Amino acid sequence: MTEKGSAFLDLMGGEVFRDGSQGVKIRLTIEPHHTNPRGVMHGGVVASLLDEAAALAIKELLGLRPQDSGPHLLVEMNVSFLAAARPGDTLEAEASVLRMGRRVAFAEAQVHRGKTLIAKGRFTFVMQHD
Repeated sequence: MTEKGSAFLDLMGGEVFRDGSQGVKIRLTIEPHHTNPRGVMHGGVVASLLDEAAALAIKELLGLRPQDSGPHLLVEMNVSFLAAARPGDTLEAEASVLRMGRRVAFAEAQVHRGKTLIAKGRFTFVMQHD
């Protein structure tokens, strides 16, 4: 089942979905405009997928919908790129919240192409309370 994601995810061409397992995932098929001059996926696209997935995991934990604005603000990200992807490849991103505090949340996310791990990231978010 697909759901509406953030405006940025929509702009990238990604979609939010649930496959029956726990949590929300993101799917994106790499297009030529997602590539660097060498014709492989641009690192910023994959970093954005990881960021979006981590944010979705926080929203899910808070009971928010994927398109809702959450009370979190990304303050740090660390991404390791492990393999490449090319136009036509479909990537899937998923994340989990490692710790949710009142002021800070920690999450990790990964992107796969089939069974191949493409990238992994760790994220720190500041929680903003009104």
